[in-house]
Amino acid sequence: MRYQNLELDDFQVKAVEAINRGESLIVAAPTGCGKTLIAEYAVDVSLERNKKVIYTAPIKALSNQKYRDFKKRFGEQVVGIQTGDVTINPDARLLIMTTEIFRNLILEGSGRLGDIYYVVFDEIHYLDDPERGTVWEESIILAPREIRFMCLSATVPNIHELAQWMGTVRGTEFTVIEENHRPVPLRHAFYSPKFGIMNIKSIARKYRSNPIERKKYLRRKVSSRRIVQYVLEKGHIPVLYFCFNRRACEYNAEQHSGLNLLSMEEKLKARAMIDVLVVQYSLTSYDRLPYLRNLWESGTAFHHAGILPAAKEIVERLFTAGLIKLLFCTETFALGVNMPASSVIFDELEKFDGVEFKYLMTREYNQMAGRAGRRGMDEVGFVYSQVIPEATDPRHLERLLYGKNERINSRFFAGYSTILNLYSRFGEESFEIFRKSLHNFRQGVFSMSKAYRKEEKQIENRIRFLQATGFLDGTKLTDKGKLAAAVSGYEIQVAELYYSRSFEEVTVQQIPVVLAALITEESRSRKTAPVTSMRLRFDAEKVIHRLRMKEIKHRISMPVREMDFSLAAPVFSWSNGCSLKELADFGVPEGDLVRVLRMTIQLLRTLRDKVPDTYLSDKFHEALLLVNRDVVDAQAQLEVG
Repeated sequence: MRYQNLELDDFQVKAVEAINRGESLIVAAPTGCGKTLIAEYAVDVSLERNKKVIYTAPIKALSNQKYRDFKKRFGEQVVGIQTGDVTINPDARLLIMTTEIFRNLILEGSGRLGDIYYVVFDEIHYLDDPERGTVWEESIILAPREIRFMCLSATVPNIHELAQWMGTVRGTEFTVIEENHRPVPLRHAFYSPKFGIMNIKSIARKYRSNPIERKKYLRRKVSSRRIVQYVLEKGHIPVLYFCFNRRACEYNAEQHSGLNLLSMEEKLKARAMIDVLVVQYSLTSYDRLPYLRNLWESGTAFHHAGILPAAKEIVERLFTAGLIKLLFCTETFALGVNMPASSVIFDELEKFDGVEFKYLMTREYNQMAGRAGRRGMDEVGFVYSQVIPEATDPRHLERLLYGKNERINSRFFAGYSTILNLYSRFGEESFEIFRKSLHNFRQGVFSMSKAYRKEEKQIENRIRFLQATGFLDGTKLTDKGKLAAAVSGYEIQVAELYYSRSFEEVTVQQIPVVLAALITEESRSRKTAPVTSMRLRFDAEKVIHRLRMKEIKHRISMPVREMDFSLAAPVFSWSNGCSLKELADFGVPEGDLVRVLRMTIQLLRTLRDKVPDTYLSDKFHEALLLVNRDVVDAQAQLEVG
């Protein structure tokens, strides 16, 4: 069977047949096997039947990439996108969105979910994400019954349990299609700058089991130069080099800025492409441009969440065009962007999880390693891991190479937005819905486990808190509750600030500062001086502090955070019209700032559209216009592409 001029593999044929029969299905296969092709087939079938189709992705970079791909293929009229940052053609027949937006549409009971044939869930193993996994579960449990799901997943041992749970909550069978074979096999190797290429046995001989001795070896941070030189000499380019912190990404790229990896023809092509994109993305006066440009034109780049989204976009375009040969990136690149390379290098196999250094999960290793080996271009994909043999535990290397991917675990957690929407609609019956999480599903039935009873107690505490603070009147939403239910993300803080009139005593330029303080999470590496000359700030701060105290009184675990004004100065300057160059003077990573500003815009949009007071609605709109400009304007950036 052929599709899009490609000969389909057996597992793809099985999936296509299931789609033709109109079944819901889950396809589990390693990275780089061609799962996306099946999703595209589901899109084709839905459109052919004159139905709508939704394509959801866990992160915005992936949504943006899909939007561009589909727009090229189907044309602007057919395709739309809706993420927190961007809304283009929201009534399109093929709509790309983040999973959060899809969940919100379900909770709103939106009419836009009528006439949908398939919803594609890309990277469904994201269910296991501690912060955002619950969104997947809510979507699966609550989506209208007539919608079919087409789910893509990495290979995980409990895929059948997942399919059985989905089938049970949706009242329909899920066809499971598994593929373990990779079309381009991987060759794994360990590299020590001191000893060269090593295998697990030779590492085991040098491994020191004494932790004090191990620490001595770990203190000497290994340079990336030798391993890069080794891989380049082997000719295994392009290379994705994974580092587990941003500084390492930039430092390593700098170490290799002298390399010239492009031919003259490629250099000219890169230069022309950069020229066009720099103008399109309004980066001509960007301070770091000369440095980045120099790097890009030599065929080297770095990519992480701290850099300007527009600069990240240029790197992705250059990489896709084959003009970046050596890319130092964090792990989000493996998840977010479908860009295979000839080889992958791991800077190390342990990463800091916020508390301690831990070896990668097998699933994480496979997701990143799976980017090696380009179908139709490489015989094999090469995966190199840099090790310090004296300090590298051979048992973990065994697990990474030969172990099974970890199971998908439930992260279900009913947040305020879900409780407000469901409890006001179904009252006590909403507990039936909360009981349907993957958490409670064992051997085909939902059990009232000890863990669930604890969860239910927490939901009851939240309901009592919402009643005590005026969001719910019994089971009925109050006006404050209606606003909170419409926000989704910082919902009770925003509604509380609005109804305590905290926004009335602030200027238009100060509104983004207040909202950004709800979003900002203090980073240990940031030393930004807060703006202290704002009397209003303390009113909002007190309101949120009181709200938090009431939560604690109601025994709510994970109460809302206090407001964090560490980014107040740059946010205030931006809403007062400062330039990108001036913004850089605050010393905060630009990508972090843009992310906070874009999330602030999201809240401003919701408030503008949902608050009853027209005077304040206009004020929110003005604030939105002040912040949503230049490099912060995500929509302008996407429309360029």
